[in-house]
Amino acid sequence: MVMAPNDIDTPPVIWGCLYAGGIVAPVNPALSIQDLHQQIERSEARGLVVHPDCLPVALKAARTANIPLERVLALRFDQNLPIKDGISTVEQFIANVKVPPAMVRYRPRIDSQRDTAFLVYSSGTTGLPKGVMISHRNVVADVFLQSLVERAHIDWRQDRMLAVLPIYHIYGLVCLVHAPLYLGTTTIYMEKFELPRFCRSIQDYQITHVYVAPPIVLHLTKSDQVSDYDLRSLRMITSGGAPLPANLITELYDRRKLAVRQAYGLSETTSVTHIQRWDAWENGIGSNGPPLPGIEAKFVIDGQRIAAIEEEGELWIRGPVVFNGFRGEPELTAGCMMPDGWFKTGDIGHEDKHGNMFITDRSKDLIKFKGYQVPPAELEDLIIKHEVVEDVAVIGIMNEGLASEVPMAYIVVKPGTPEDEATAKLVVDHVKNQTVNYKHLRGGIIFTKEIPKGPSGKILKRVLRQQAIAEGVRRIGAMEYGKYGRESKL
Repeated sequence: MVMAPNDIDTPPVIWGCLYAGGIVAPVNPALSIQDLHQQIERSEARGLVVHPDCLPVALKAARTANIPLERVLALRFDQNLPIKDGISTVEQFIANVKVPPAMVRYRPRIDSQRDTAFLVYSSGTTGLPKGVMISHRNVVADVFLQSLVERAHIDWRQDRMLAVLPIYHIYGLVCLVHAPLYLGTTTIYMEKFELPRFCRSIQDYQITHVYVAPPIVLHLTKSDQVSDYDLRSLRMITSGGAPLPANLITELYDRRKLAVRQAYGLSETTSVTHIQRWDAWENGIGSNGPPLPGIEAKFVIDGQRIAAIEEEGELWIRGPVVFNGFRGEPELTAGCMMPDGWFKTGDIGHEDKHGNMFITDRSKDLIKFKGYQVPPAELEDLIIKHEVVEDVAVIGIMNEGLASEVPMAYIVVKPGTPEDEATAKLVVDHVKNQTVNYKHLRGGIIFTKEIPKGPSGKILKRVLRQQAIAEGVRRIGAMEYGKYGRESKL
């Protein structure tokens, strides 16, 4: 298991593990002790490589999971952070370990199609993280198929990429670790997004291409700070992780002359399956473009009929990038994988006459906050345990200021509990104190007398979404980002 923000020392650890026949499970460096322990247990990880900033949390989670200290390595030591005895750095481990001669002479045999290279986590509607088994063939296929589209527009001798998306996520892992290596492009790593530093890096390093999430496009479009920097080297911005409003793409180009294209992919498809072409990014603005060469895609209605052009259906994908299933979840795997290799994504959309793919809705209830997946069921299970809550439903609502969905909760309080700011704060803080940052209730709370449910007891979330955008509905305890990215209460 690798736990680190973007760091130049992480890719060699990843490739070293794969070379030795191991499986890499990258995790979010912001995980709490409880969440990290859960993923260690579910993945059955036998060791951790950890950024020094993450060591305090990692050591406590490892101890709870009975992982000995000698199986926890630091990427390096930080002089400002005290390190406990027994912890070695990756460099010390390489210098001191005694490798059996047989391991030097003979490489492990790997079945590239069946053996797992990466175990990445994708939250499901049940709330528990799902271990997505990505094979060696999956990674090679996605990188190679992307290169068929990209290579004509990228010259390794002069093009440079900026890695600002998290590389523990499948999007960054493929597009910012593996693809640049294959294409030969120099890549500059940023630990996290900060608008001035992001723009300064583009200017100073003459960056020509960046992969981003929609909130970064919003910053580039709206913030006056961007005008302080020379971004003319930037030839293309690729946005993915969540849908991007077409008007934002047009506004950015009109204001800054910066071109944005969109890409689509999932953990289960080893990142990108669809992408707008460099020379046709204006064709089908708001779409995700056509599929990569070698990938089949179709929209299916009611699991049977193939949708016509412009007709909505569920997106199914087939090809060498489709994962090998969820680890330890055969029923879940069978529920989304057809016997003939088609993967049912759960995303709803359509195709236009030019072959461009548009995603319009999700059959799943997952909330996508800045590309992160937030399972409503997990938040509902947490909120219902609070002493003031009688019933709850969590949905995602669009926050235009963030260019992203945010979680919002409908709450039925127990008799005698006031529906006021103080009660809302109790629930919002309850979630904030027990979850990672991107799962916080940024959409706030709406007090209601009843959660609408169908005959089977299933929450009618479409009804709640319609209510949430109705005029006059008052949300309490919501948060939004200020002009320069700082969170503030509404």
